[in-house]
Amino acid sequence: MPDWSGDLRNLYWFLRYRRSWDSAGVRRYYRKIGKEKRRLLDEVGVDQEELRLLCRFLANPRNRRAEERWLAYRKLLLSNS
Repeated sequence: MPDWSGDLRNLYWFLRYRRSWDSAGVRRYYRKIGKEKRRLLDEVGVDQEELRLLCRFLANPRNRRAEERWLAYRKLLLSNS
């Protein structure tokens, strides 16, 4: 996992384990995730597609296809730089 993804991983963990009846809590975590994603794009300069693929994987870590796509894109980015 990239160094810049720590806060995002934490937020997605809390979102996954938030109970479905607590819709206000779920919305609160979606707002926090949106704020963190904007910060990463604007201040840190993270690649937008890498962030999208990582968030797709973090939303459901059991999704193997999402993980494979994120890792393939990350490998492509690292080989181009």
